[in-house]
Amino acid sequence: MLAGKYRTCGDLRKSWRCFRFRRYAQFMAKVLDIDLDFFSWPAIRGPVEGRPPDDEYVCATTEQVRDFLENQCGLSPHNKLPGHFCERHDGAFDAWKQWLSNSIIEAGFEVRHIDAHSDVSYGDASWAYILTEHLALPLEHRGTPERGVDRLNEGSYLTFAIANRWISRLTYVSPVCPWNEYDQRRTERFDGRPGDLNIFLFKNQDFESGFIELLHLTKEDKGKLMHGAAPVSPISVEPSVPIEMIPANEFSSTGYTHMILAHSEEYCPETADTLIPVIHDYFYEGA
Repeated sequence: MLAGKYRTCGDLRKSWRCFRFRRYAQFMAKVLDIDLDFFSWPAIRGPVEGRPPDDEYVCATTEQVRDFLENQCGLSPHNKLPGHFCERHDGAFDAWKQWLSNSIIEAGFEVRHIDAHSDVSYGDASWAYILTEHLALPLEHRGTPERGVDRLNEGSYLTFAIANRWISRLTYVSPVCPWNEYDQRRTERFDGRPGDLNIFLFKNQDFESGFIELLHLTKEDKGKLMHGAAPVSPISVEPSVPIEMIPANEFSSTGYTHMILAHSEEYCPETADTLIPVIHDYFYEGA
């Protein structure tokens, strides 16, 4: 009976594993979404050619990474999470799509985004495409968006996931200081919000609202929004998604069901690559 019910999973030896994955979908999934550049300082803004030089960036040590994952995220190498490693962070979008298709998770999952970048359409025109064209599509047709600089990319994939109504809550955890100072500055207060948030995506165009609220707009109204003209009249309004911005030293959260690790090599020096197997100790390829 078990093999028949999960026949798409392969032989009997795989049946229990498939059953275990599907059990996650019965609950609200909580995804720890990590970009390797979180553990490198300072954050790189804009494209670069090749890898950033090692001598200009400070990376976290193995001990600091393990301390963050175990004591601030509640992970254990003895209880690995199902997850996925991707070279570019927009690979998370593809992993989530696959997990949803395989009923490993259900739409409405939470994401804790551990990154030096927000990845919510800052610095390109992807947000304009989303608000005017992508949201014009029926929900069931939004899963295969165009790719590119002004479409789905590693800096906008979270916005597309929100537009697909996959994410119910988003937390953006950003680094706060050079990693060789982190241990000494753990109790310091770092005021201010990250500088790469897109105000056009926030409810009432207000960062303090605490919500991302995507508006389906005409191109004319998109122009008004950009120039702060008269209030726009959206064609429709997407469900609001709570968003919280937390500095790394104040972050503490547990109860994760899945994990993503993105390499994003153009945004961190080669020294950071030694941290990949360290982080991989806490998850296994589970999709």
